[in-house]
Amino acid sequence: MKMIKILYVHSSDEMYGADLSLLQLVIRLDQSIFEPIVVLPNDVSYAGLLSKALAEHDIRVLKCRMAILRRKYFNPLGIIFYLWRLMVSTFHFIDFIKHEGIDIVHTNTIAVIPGALAAWLTRKPHIWHVREIIVQPKLLWRLTSWIVSRLSTRVIVNSVHTKEHLCAGNQHNRPKTDVVYNGIDVERFDAGKGKGHLVREEWGILDGQLLVGMVGRVSHWKGQEYFLRVAKLVSSQHPETRFALVGGTAPGQEGYFLRLKSIVEDLSLENLVILSDYRTDIPVVLDAYDIFVLPSTQPEPFGNVVLEAMAMRKPVIANAHGG
Repeated sequence: MKMIKILYVHSSDEMYGADLSLLQLVIRLDQSIFEPIVVLPNDVSYAGLLSKALAEHDIRVLKCRMAILRRKYFNPLGIIFYLWRLMVSTFHFIDFIKHEGIDIVHTNTIAVIPGALAAWLTRKPHIWHVREIIVQPKLLWRLTSWIVSRLSTRVIVNSVHTKEHLCAGNQHNRPKTDVVYNGIDVERFDAGKGKGHLVREEWGILDGQLLVGMVGRVSHWKGQEYFLRVAKLVSSQHPETRFALVGGTAPGQEGYFLRLKSIVEDLSLENLVILSDYRTDIPVVLDAYDIFVLPSTQPEPFGNVVLEAMAMRKPVIANAHGG
């Protein structure tokens, strides 16, 4: 029987929500039926965690320069540069689809358009996996919702809220959109394997000290600044409480990370707050926490880390919006 070749197009090479979801999807395909090929960008500065994990499962990974919607393009010169890169990368995908005999194209984020455009031009079925809720700018929300409606055979979203937001942007998406919730690896996130004491020892958290923490990329909408200001209020009444923020800095958010460090100093939280870069042992980190907080200031499309914290049997405090 002829193998069905699926081209997966993704916008990053990290190991956060969308990256993990793609990894879990691809490695669980029946590879006697499907042949997955994953295309990732080659112009990112951070470590290739996703490509490494895919290679460990013998998944073919290719890297190329591709047009990705990023904030740095939100200016007149940036738009011209983006459109040029969109054209070039679309033709690259067209050549690849034809040369490799791709049967289906699956775009894993709304930020990547060239794979969808190439699928449309080569008349291949295209599945668009939408994992974002674009709040601002509204013009971008309307435009991407329209593009998804025009270039998709089917649309998958990760929550009802994501679906409603996408369809509010363009109602033509509604009949072709299905909600498929993200899943987590419950064997990996198993409270029974708790080794959180190792992280607590590493951070100098004493027995009896309450540890409140969050996990997420350092980005303005993830609410790290809000978390720190609440930490100051809590510590004024419960000085024994400690706080932790775990997560790498998103591209373009380096200035925001410096702002967070400045806030820690201004609020005199140096001895109470741990600022940690990305870690691979998130189940252990969550096990170390007594309370998990997700203070996102904009709607979360899904919030994988909330499920992960719940699987680790931690109480969760989160803002009541999003999916």
